[in-house]
Amino acid sequence: MAAGCSSGEGGEPLPMPDGSTTPAEASESPGNSSATEPGATPLTEIDPCSVLSSEELAKYGTFPQGSPENVGSARACTFDKDTDSPTTDPNRVITVAMRDQQGLDDAVDRGNGIERAEADGREYARIPSTGPCTIAIGVSATSRVDVTVVATEGTEKSCTIADEVAAIVEPRLPQD
Repeated sequence: MAAGCSSGEGGEPLPMPDGSTTPAEASESPGNSSATEPGATPLTEIDPCSVLSSEELAKYGTFPQGSPENVGSARACTFDKDTDSPTTDPNRVITVAMRDQQGLDDAVDRGNGIERAEADGREYARIPSTGPCTIAIGVSATSRVDVTVVATEGTEKSCTIADEVAAIVEPRLPQD
């Protein structure tokens, strides 16, 4: 479900620095003419590599600092575990992706369903697939952050790690 202008309000909603986009909030907010670009979302100014560090991933192995990249329409940071031997040392890749223009309702089923949940006013989606697992953290109706883990030990291990990493990332995100 995409958000947009209601039939009772004219004009175009402009995102506010705090992530609100409702016309009422926009008209009540001082400094509405900020430098926020049209089309900006609550995630626009957040660097995906700033919400997770290699030190926080130490319990899952040795990770170099994350590498920024674009994954489809998302701005992402990928942490690729150092491995001595892929046959004896499990490989793990952890990606944090900022989806500025895609909310939870835009999440794609990867073949194993999408489990939805809510905690402390924040919505989540768990999207397991064959091997990888993604925890999508809702930020606004039209933006989310995906924590995706690929662990060579399979989907169950990927989802366990993704749940734990999402718990690290979530408090660092704005909430609509």
